[in-house]
Amino acid sequence: METVKNVEGEMDRFNERRKSERIKCKKYILHNTHPGDFFYRGMVCDYSKKGLYFESNFDLLPEDEITILVKKNSNDLHYILDVKIRWYKELKESSFDIGYGASLKKCRELGIRQVIE
Repeated sequence: METVKNVEGEMDRFNERRKSERIKCKKYILHNTHPGDFFYRGMVCDYSKKGLYFESNFDLLPEDEITILVKKNSNDLHYILDVKIRWYKELKESSFDIGYGASLKKCRELGIRQVIE
């Protein structure tokens, strides 16, 4: 049985407390750490009303707060998501090394000019 690591240690992957529907997607993202001086590549694999699951090669820990940049469409609009890492797991059959579960703290929409400034 697959386990994930959170603040309390290991927990069963299938022991979910999700109340809203999970929507599957494959969308490339950029994420940073706080303070956010550099962005790392990753991929969102699914999301729900209160959180998301993404994969990355950068090491993060439970309780880390990060910002995720998701391109909304071809008109240079982006979502900026402030999230808190809840758990992580090492991946074996993915192009990324680590999968993360994160809770959504704040979401805003910005144009590319606002992101760069």
